[in-house]
Amino acid sequence: MQDAPEPDVSSLVVHAMAMPFTVHLRGIRDPSAADDAVRAFGESLREADALLSLWRPETPMSRVARGELSVDDAAPEIAEVLALAERWRQATDGAFDPRLRRRAAARLPVTYPDGAPDPTGIVKAWAVARALPLLADAGSEAWLVDAAGDVSTWGRGPWRVGIADPAVRGAPAGTHPIDVITLRQGLAALATSGGAQSTDHLWDPVTGDVARHYLQVSVAGDDLVTCDAWATAIAAGGPVTLALAAERGIAALAVVAGRSTGGYDAVSTPGWPRLRY
Repeated sequence: MQDAPEPDVSSLVVHAMAMPFTVHLRGIRDPSAADDAVRAFGESLREADALLSLWRPETPMSRVARGELSVDDAAPEIAEVLALAERWRQATDGAFDPRLRRRAAARLPVTYPDGAPDPTGIVKAWAVARALPLLADAGSEAWLVDAAGDVSTWGRGPWRVGIADPAVRGAPAGTHPIDVITLRQGLAALATSGGAQSTDHLWDPVTGDVARHYLQVSVAGDDLVTCDAWATAIAAGGPVTLALAAERGIAALAVVAGRSTGGYDAVSTPGWPRLRY
């Protein structure tokens, strides 16, 4: 969640993957070029959804997961995303699990076999990363993309970004963040997993049950894909994975529980760039 927009920042919204993506552009020189660039950005996201969604039975990824289409015969993006998901499974000692579990599959409108490939945990971040170069044509000095709570930035900083309250459903605008960090070159992205926006979608890779280690996990770093993968892994794997993240130099904040007096108890790795917490 971004703080209140600055006077020289224009915000444009596109919808894809059943969620809003807000592009904040700083120092626009050509509004028409900015509109075109953001429109192209949104179209790229929708193309990714048409390839990779498991909520739609006709997508290549859905057909691969059902065994109707081989990875070799599918669009090359399928193999790319599955390889990326497997890389993060290995990097997180299995906490990031790109396989569809039976209880998770039951929530989908399409029937899949237990253990089918499921790169969903990385798809949004991958799609955003693929589409970001299109914003170079916006003619702005800098931009911040708010991908339904996950953030990626470029150019002249800094950007002050709030960590949303895990108990607040819907758009967090106007609510008090539980922490505020500053994103700039070298620390340009933020991803959050869990919280009120996405409950009961994370599965403990050891027990197979819904992961309830933390109320919410946020990770800050250089790129959105890395942040998103680690946020998902820590939320699913719990303290063991948080310790692994600390060993790897990952900047993470895990919200443990609410306080009876208000606020939250949280734990963080040494690299977390706290301003408020």
